[in-house]
Amino acid sequence: MRHFGRLATAVLAAGALPLIMTDAAAAAGAGRDRAAPGITAGYLGIELDRTGTVTGLRDTRTGTDYLAAGKSASLVSLVVDGRQLRPTRVHRRGHDRLTFRGEGFTVEVKVVSKPGYTTLTATDVRADGDVQTLLWGPLATSITRTVGETVGVVRDEAFAVGLRPLADRTEGAWPQEYQELGWESEVDGNPSDLQVAPHEEWSAAGRTGWGSVLRAFTYDYTKVRQRHNLGGYPIPVGPLAGDEGKVSGSEIALFGAAPELTPTVLANIARGEGLPYPTQNGQWQKTAQASSQSFLVLSDLRTHNVREAATYAKAAGIGYLYSLPNAVGPWKTTGHYEFDAGMGGDDQGAKRTVDLAGAEGVRLGVHTISDFISLDDRYVRPAPADARLASGQRARLTRPLAAAGTTMYVDSGAPFAPGLHFKALRIGDELLTYGDARQEGDEWVVSGLSRAQAGSSATSHAAGDEAARMIMNSYAGAIGGLGIIDEIATRLATAWNTTGIMSHSYDGVESASESGWGNYGQARLINGNFRQLKAKDGYITETSRMTSNTWDALTRASWGEVGVTSMDQVFVNNAFYRANFLPGMLGWISLKGSEPLLSIESKLARGAGLNAGAGFQSSLSSLRSGGENAQKVLDAINQWETARNLGAFTEEQKTRFRDKSTNWHLSVVTAGQKWTLQELDASGGPIGSPQQVTVPAPALTTTGLPAATRHRLYAARLTTNTPATIRYELTGGALPQGLSLNQDTGGIIGTPRHAGKATFTVTAHSTAGLAPAKATYELTVRR
Repeated sequence: MRHFGRLATAVLAAGALPLIMTDAAAAAGAGRDRAAPGITAGYLGIELDRTGTVTGLRDTRTGTDYLAAGKSASLVSLVVDGRQLRPTRVHRRGHDRLTFRGEGFTVEVKVVSKPGYTTLTATDVRADGDVQTLLWGPLATSITRTVGETVGVVRDEAFAVGLRPLADRTEGAWPQEYQELGWESEVDGNPSDLQVAPHEEWSAAGRTGWGSVLRAFTYDYTKVRQRHNLGGYPIPVGPLAGDEGKVSGSEIALFGAAPELTPTVLANIARGEGLPYPTQNGQWQKTAQASSQSFLVLSDLRTHNVREAATYAKAAGIGYLYSLPNAVGPWKTTGHYEFDAGMGGDDQGAKRTVDLAGAEGVRLGVHTISDFISLDDRYVRPAPADARLASGQRARLTRPLAAAGTTMYVDSGAPFAPGLHFKALRIGDELLTYGDARQEGDEWVVSGLSRAQAGSSATSHAAGDEAARMIMNSYAGAIGGLGIIDEIATRLATAWNTTGIMSHSYDGVESASESGWGNYGQARLINGNFRQLKAKDGYITETSRMTSNTWDALTRASWGEVGVTSMDQVFVNNAFYRANFLPGMLGWISLKGSEPLLSIESKLARGAGLNAGAGFQSSLSSLRSGGENAQKVLDAINQWETARNLGAFTEEQKTRFRDKSTNWHLSVVTAGQKWTLQELDASGGPIGSPQQVTVPAPALTTTGLPAATRHRLYAARLTTNTPATIRYELTGGALPQGLSLNQDTGGIIGTPRHAGKATFTVTAHSTAGLAPAKATYELTVRR
């Protein structure tokens, strides 16, 4: 973990109560009051003592307590005037209100129980002082088996506990400024061993040496605040207008569930609470097989050759072309995101490109670099640069700076602290860079100035003028603040809505966090874009970072780059995806027209074993030059991906595919239905006899349902034998009153109201022309 000890030490020295209670006896003794108001969230029973401290996290089905020993914390607390204030008493008001009171503060929390989960909303927050942050938890659990950092779900073989943020401003994570609170110093910074970047900083769940934590927070922006970026650099942000900046309205959902019912609960939360709910083939994308479909990524895709590109994609059975002409995508500049000449030069030209691909039955996607602002973009040039570009700390000139000066003197060293990319400053309308900053007496001497950068003009500056540190991206461009982030979200949505583009990647999306706004900045970009999209079915988004309050809108991560990522790391990444209910992906892997069949089928076998698609990164010139070999390679992709997506491989075969030392060849017998599978040695020679691979006839595999009890939560799940299932539909009879069938997951959940027996028929529909599966069930509701 990163530590920002100066602020944290100051907070504690000012009298903050540590969030950690190390005295287990205090948690289990007189402080525990069984009469205190508890909360039921699905199958999770949250026990509170009179002070609002969590004293139990029980599976209400079994009575098992999952609270980590000796790790009780307040359900909700505040940071006021630099001090963490915990409540000292809590009481219930009516059936759905809890009032937490402490030293000079009150927090009203509305508690609403829904099928399978409960929402908690801070409706009114009052304090004698400056409220900086509202903290939820952390809830400290003893669960260590699977920690879904981003989704905010921790689970073992018997039970899952989840926390989901329900608003962009409610960040599923822990504030960088409070590293010494909430056991944050004990949380593993990269428990998933991700190569792309540690994700703990943006995550509702964290792994510790003794268990796991679930947490969220809302920061107050009614005034300018200093927020730390991931490098520990303090960035001034805010204020937000009116009530938008207050911590009131902070909202989370909590739940406990059987592990196999967790996707159903997550889907119900997203749909029930108005969160982004993208679909693929009409099915919630988190459970849709189509979310892991492969792309053909081309470096030389242009309007004039898009039809040719489509023929290669169709030969590979791939439905998406993806334009990646360079590191940032097919744009004149990033920031305003105007299409370059290769993609038609403007929105209408890009639409023509999309239409040409669509006429061949292929969709088009493009690369974006999120909140990265090119220095030749209109946000920067012509001067003056937009005032809403993100900037850091400021200092005032103590002496005049001439137009040709290369050394300046300022009254503070704050702008020059470590933690930012590059050494860039802004004084008025002039952008400049510096070489070194050092303190001499009461002044800071800033030397090695390079004047008139990014098209600005060198001018003289008077003593007292302000110099601000520019926040730069890793490509030496600028980063937008919140206003620009909102404009980019709108611009991208306009581009997609106008052109019909159906996929893009939020590469570099961490830039929206580096602006100082944390994962709220990322949510403003990603969720803001989603809300403006017209086509919410079939749209696929990838991302360079996955945050808890953007998890719902994003389709997938596909980390791994050609020549950089090992297959071992790909397996590590896919473990993270599984833990976070994300589709499997191999990342972007090289595809050349000259690729040996043995090589490509080895990668495809790994994808089949992980149920993972890929971005096959190539060029038209390479595929052309590959001739007949390229056609064989594309057909191999087609056969493997068809079999994978239709569930033709057995579990035993998929286990063997995950053995990275094995090689395989798949031969078609009946297109889209049957294949033979041959294991090969390293030279391509056969090992053993061929195996049969057949698409199963769709069937519901759930043979019976457990009984329910009247007025008690019930949860069960129907399953099929094919990943091609896209919808579960009640086609006969009726469920017991109070229960509902989730059409996307097959989960049945709710509280039955009456005793008796119900008979009903469920039909599971699939893609690819597969026949529907149908079964009739009887469900008994006991008194």
